[in-house]
Amino acid sequence: MRRLVVEFYGRELERRMKRSSFRDAKSMEIIHLLKNDQNEFAAICRMRLKDRSLKIEDCFKGDGVTTDVQVLEREEVGGEESPSFLILLKRKSRSETFFGQTSRPGSGYLFGPPEFNEGRLRFTFVGTQRQVREFLGAAEKKGLQYRVISMTDADFAPDSLLNRLTEKQRNVLISAFRLGYYDVPRKISSEELGQALHLRGGTVVEHLRKAELRMLVGVLGKG
Repeated sequence: MRRLVVEFYGRELERRMKRSSFRDAKSMEIIHLLKNDQNEFAAICRMRLKDRSLKIEDCFKGDGVTTDVQVLEREEVGGEESPSFLILLKRKSRSETFFGQTSRPGSGYLFGPPEFNEGRLRFTFVGTQRQVREFLGAAEKKGLQYRVISMTDADFAPDSLLNRLTEKQRNVLISAFRLGYYDVPRKISSEELGQALHLRGGTVVEHLRKAELRMLVGVLGKG
């Protein structure tokens, strides 16, 4: 697995952001990601607007996505600068992001919160070498300019339970969590999860069983 840190910029990004929730933002940072699956995105964000006369709620209108915004905190920074807002943001998810189809199973994962500041958008992406190439290729096809900040091996910490799993087991387990296999009630069956990952349902169940067993052994071993 590879860990890519990439920064997007340029005219095409500006054009796309004018149609998105970033259009009125001077900066936006996700402080804590609460949920991110095919149905819903929820996060606590810190956001500053370009103009202090704008309202946070107005920033998320007109882009075709149902959004609920709650202002948790407002901090004045002095002068003519717009205030800083701490918000709880909930949005219905889309199957495709503006920079490429990264929400599909098997296409890699966005790791940690994105950062937006002064017209530049930075992401950390985790995937195989092929998935990294596809991610950057999708950005190029959309005309997005980018700068690779770093690309390293996505090593897990030695004491991480995920480090006990094979790459296939990690991929199936993470996809199962993302797509709602472990939700109550379940949002996806083992057969549907298998179709998304191009695996048989029985194979998916076997990978999950082995992953769960290895992680349980790891938990008991730490006790």
